[in-house]
Amino acid sequence: MDNSLTEILSQLGSTDPRKRAVALAVAGRLRLHPLLDKMIFALEDDNEDVRAMAAWALDLLGSPVTVPALVKALYDRSFTVRSNAGWALVHLGQRIIAQLVVPDVIEVLRDDTSLEARQMAYLVLSRIGGDDADEAIKRYWK
Repeated sequence: MDNSLTEILSQLGSTDPRKRAVALAVAGRLRLHPLLDKMIFALEDDNEDVRAMAAWALDLLGSPVTVPALVKALYDRSFTVRSNAGWALVHLGQRIIAQLVVPDVIEVLRDDTSLEARQMAYLVLSRIGGDDADEAIKRYWK
């Protein structure tokens, strides 16, 4: 695969999930911000490897606009997707400003509908740290 935007877009539309995953990896490594919406959309892909790679690629972009989609991905059925989304949120919280991430992740921690999502929220908050994150862990993590 060449790294042209046209080729990456073509591969993102492929019926082959491996091609979609590779295209997301390349787009993330090249930090192709024009493909941000396509990466967010890929978090909903039927294939868990594609979703995981989308979260990884979004982590590399480091854009605060991805926070809502990454928080939603904490509920994914795949541990790898949840983990990649969690690390992306940690990195955003540490690199930019924790308050862009922490309030939404606290809501996941408070939500008792998914133990797996709560566990990942706990890990995200514990890595970001700070008064709000620490207080939420004390209050909602049992």
